[in-house]
Amino acid sequence: MAITLDEPTDVEDRDDDLDTPGPWLAKYGRFLGGAIGLAGFLLVWWLVVATGYVSDMYLATPQDTFRAFVDGLLDGTLSSEIWPSVQRALIGFLIALAAGISLGIVVGSFTVFQTLAEPVLVFFRNLSLLALLPVFVVFLGIGEESKIAIVVWACFWPIFVNAVGAVGGVERQLLNSARALGAGRWYTFVHVILPAAIPAIFPGIRLASANAFTALVAAELVGGAQGIGIYINNAALRYQTPQMYAGILALGLIGVLVNAVMTGIEWRVTRWQRGLTNR
Repeated sequence: MAITLDEPTDVEDRDDDLDTPGPWLAKYGRFLGGAIGLAGFLLVWWLVVATGYVSDMYLATPQDTFRAFVDGLLDGTLSSEIWPSVQRALIGFLIALAAGISLGIVVGSFTVFQTLAEPVLVFFRNLSLLALLPVFVVFLGIGEESKIAIVVWACFWPIFVNAVGAVGGVERQLLNSARALGAGRWYTFVHVILPAAIPAIFPGIRLASANAFTALVAAELVGGAQGIGIYINNAALRYQTPQMYAGILALGLIGVLVNAVMTGIEWRVTRWQRGLTNR
């Protein structure tokens, strides 16, 4: 019997089967790939130190780092430094969140404000935080106020810029439809502009949550009594290499946890949008 172009051949069927991953691999392939990548990273890390390519005075092995991390949590030398850093980062992030969204909505709602604010945004969003550390120290000293202010500064700009773009980028068709149906300015803002802008604001919020701890470590290196940045710096000065990398490990794990929390919040807040786009 002749084979038409519309009928797949056995060879084509086999190729499709090869290209399509199995149900188990489709479900767990991402986690399996991540585990393999992490294992490869740890192996290379261990080999670099074990072969003497880098001295253990400068780079601790993964097992020594993990041991110092666990010991630091158990004896309190590391665990006591975590909460002060988390508290500073949380306070600074919440202040930046409130200020960034509020000002972003105001500026994004009016074209004239966007025009006036654009050169300021371009300047400050590209200004290095490290260049401003002395300014914060001069005005606020090396106490809690300067550390929180540095976190606020680092978190504010991603939130503010995304909020301005999100509010200003709401489709005019939605606004015109609401006005045509008789919706007032306040109703349109609450029920049309905000829901449409929230999904575009969240990337800035997630970036700000990551910036909070990055900026905090830089701020804690300026001075202070407690904090992960201070713990890392003190360990480096004392040549306690495993403890230094244990502090870095703690900071990285906190970042992973914060990212997971923000992803979960974003997933719940914006799930209505996925419902619309998946139909």
